[in-house]
Amino acid sequence: MIRDDAMTKQSLQDMLWAKTRNTLEHAEPNIPVMGIFGLIGFPLFFYVWAYVFPQPYENLGFRLIIALLSIPWVLYHRLPSHFKAIFPVYMIISCWIMIPFFFSFMLLKNDWNMVWAISTMAGLSLLILLLNDWVLLTVLIVSAYAAAEISVSFLYGSTTGYADFQLEYIPLFLFGIVGSIIFSHKRQIAQQSKISLLHSLSGSIAHEMRNPLSTITNAMGSIQTILPDKPKAGEHNSHYNLSRSGLISLHSVIDESSEIVTRANKIIDSILASMQGKSIDPANFKRLSIKTTTSYAINSYSYASRDEKELIHDSTIDDFEFFGDKDLFSYVIFNLLKNALHYKNSPGFRIDIFSIKGPIDNIIKIRDTGPGIASGKLHMIFDSFYTSGKKGGIGLGLSFCKRVIEAFGGTIVCDSKEKEWTEFTITLPDYTSKETEKLKKNALSEKKILVVDDNATTRTFHSKLLTEWKCRVDQAINGVAAIQNITDNEYDLVLMDIEMPVLDGDEATQQIRSEIDTNASLEYYLKNVPIIGISSLPQETGRKRSINSGMNDFIPKPLTKNDIINLFEKYFFSEKNPVIYETSPCLEESTILLVDDNTTSRKFMSIMLERMGAHVIQAENGQEAIECLEQKTVDLVFMDMEMPVLNGVEATKIIRSGKPFTRFSKFRELPIIALTGNTDSKNIAIVKQSGMNAHLGKPVSKDDLVSVFCHWLKDKTSESSLPNNHSTANTTAMDTLLKDVEKEQILNSETIEMLRETGGNELLEELIRIYIDDAQKLIDGIVEAEKNNDNHALNQLSHTLKGSSGSVGAQKMHIFATHLNHLSKIGDQKDYSQWVSSLHRIFEETIVEFENLKTSN
Repeated sequence: MIRDDAMTKQSLQDMLWAKTRNTLEHAEPNIPVMGIFGLIGFPLFFYVWAYVFPQPYENLGFRLIIALLSIPWVLYHRLPSHFKAIFPVYMIISCWIMIPFFFSFMLLKNDWNMVWAISTMAGLSLLILLLNDWVLLTVLIVSAYAAAEISVSFLYGSTTGYADFQLEYIPLFLFGIVGSIIFSHKRQIAQQSKISLLHSLSGSIAHEMRNPLSTITNAMGSIQTILPDKPKAGEHNSHYNLSRSGLISLHSVIDESSEIVTRANKIIDSILASMQGKSIDPANFKRLSIKTTTSYAINSYSYASRDEKELIHDSTIDDFEFFGDKDLFSYVIFNLLKNALHYKNSPGFRIDIFSIKGPIDNIIKIRDTGPGIASGKLHMIFDSFYTSGKKGGIGLGLSFCKRVIEAFGGTIVCDSKEKEWTEFTITLPDYTSKETEKLKKNALSEKKILVVDDNATTRTFHSKLLTEWKCRVDQAINGVAAIQNITDNEYDLVLMDIEMPVLDGDEATQQIRSEIDTNASLEYYLKNVPIIGISSLPQETGRKRSINSGMNDFIPKPLTKNDIINLFEKYFFSEKNPVIYETSPCLEESTILLVDDNTTSRKFMSIMLERMGAHVIQAENGQEAIECLEQKTVDLVFMDMEMPVLNGVEATKIIRSGKPFTRFSKFRELPIIALTGNTDSKNIAIVKQSGMNAHLGKPVSKDDLVSVFCHWLKDKTSESSLPNNHSTANTTAMDTLLKDVEKEQILNSETIEMLRETGGNELLEELIRIYIDDAQKLIDGIVEAEKNNDNHALNQLSHTLKGSSGSVGAQKMHIFATHLNHLSKIGDQKDYSQWVSSLHRIFEETIVEFENLKTSN
């Protein structure tokens, strides 16, 4: 109940704050003007009502207080950001004092005479024009009048104030105030309708833009499938229908064009999100070079002529790195270039771009010699829908640029000298700065990582390292659990222990990469999810087993803070894609039924499928598809969702029922893959409910097809298998091994210190406690396994003890368990009684050393 009350209170606070923000947005264009009215008008009218047209009561001090309250209104656009953040609250409070309270107070002190009745009506009219919320207006007016009554009574001991009051005022005031509020409310509703219409219109425009962009992508894909494959590095002796350089150029053009389409879609999405008040998502931010990124933007800009590019002088000599999105930063440069080039015909016009590397913040400046901007307009150029000196613009470009740069943790400002120059200064935090670290944590908060290890101490420690960066972390205790987690959830990174009971990490990775018993929609993800091998094995052995199994990398246990940071840099923040695992299936005598009402889409898909070796049958709608299935043998169906005559959903339901068929008998087993432009959860649910096996989003890529075929046509694809090369160490005499163990230090001081630096004494003590509890259970299990001569159990238990001991810095125990695990793994059936005795003794020594460690702290 208390929690519900707290949630209700929080919801009420959020609602009030949203109301206040909406009120500010409505009043924002008039705030400086109202401030000037207050700063000048209140003192001026003292002179009018005190000397020109004397009234019974005037108060210069009260008017001067009101004038002072008006100053922040006048300076609204120049207020510091921290004060501007709380200005909505200040505006409501000061507005309450300046208009309804002041005029009500003066009305009562002047006994409701004609002059102040009219003045009050005028003041309330201004208030209604300024604010847009009828509830807020009602509260302000009623509370102000009540407060004025109380103030007059308290200060002057009188509550009369109605000597000149006339009953005729009541209908006049009600008509004026209530009518104005109603009209203002209606106008606000109309304005909101227009805004909603604009949002809807922008969504429709974006949708219509994506259609031709998708068609362009399909066309480029068709060209690419017709062309021979791009020659591999060092391949010079093959023969081509085109020259090698020409062939590479064509592929490069197509790749670049595809990137442009992707970038265009990204910018459309970002602009729409900006118009709808959403923040820019940092999930795809990367480590970028200002010199490289600026050069890319300048060279990618669509110039009207070669002469335009000659006007730009790139002097970004000082290179620095920042955290951001290349496409969005390029859009900022595009916008600044476009605005500047509007004045390219000015005498001596040029654009200079240069960079300045600083100790903390770095700067890039874009300066043009156009006509400049008047000083009085500089503070408005980043406002939405504001344009300066150009016709036809809608004033969204610079506003969006500001949102982009602020999303990068930077600032953008403009300086100008009229008739001479304009300069935009972009300040970006250095890549190693605290500000960038915050941005990285925001980006990493969207990343999901799986930690796979049979040892609880290691899992806890590695998870702690990851959660310090705000990552979302799941855990699995062995390879079988890892496979289940990975197929049920999409992870951005997997940390996989190599040696585990039930199923080793390298064997689990082989199964993941070969996609045994997985859903087709996950095929591409499973082949490319970064899997990092971790182990206390010798580095050469661990790395070999990792790479042979299809893992991306190997890191020895335990991971350090630097290891985690390096993983983030390589797999999340680098522009280069480190995932190189590839599969190229070849279909052998497979028949594919392609159902789509769009001729271009069918042609594009047919070319890709035929290049893979498939025989393709085409149908224009669901009814034709059903007829084809009855007449011909088909291995797989691609089914468009929306078609005339019979759409994909209804056609699939009919196929699964089997009713229309007399010959065709595999109507339940036939793989049917949906083709759809809508990949939201609602449409995916419709696909599953209809009986389709999976879905592909349009436009379809080669990788998408690879995923489908590898899963649904396993018997008709040829893929290379991954070797499993497990290495074992040479055996040594048991007594010699025990002597070697006795020479070891009980604790590894470097590991202990690393753990302390990572999480402090509190985390270290927690890990030690977990280790001692787990180790005692493992030792009891080893004793039991030795009695029962159970080599398999001894192998698993000693392996787990080995990993946990190494992770927590119990060096002597780690070496002992490593030798014991090795002997049990190779099937040595010698007497382990001496080892069990030594095991208890070493464990007791380890506990004593850990207790001494706590005492010394």
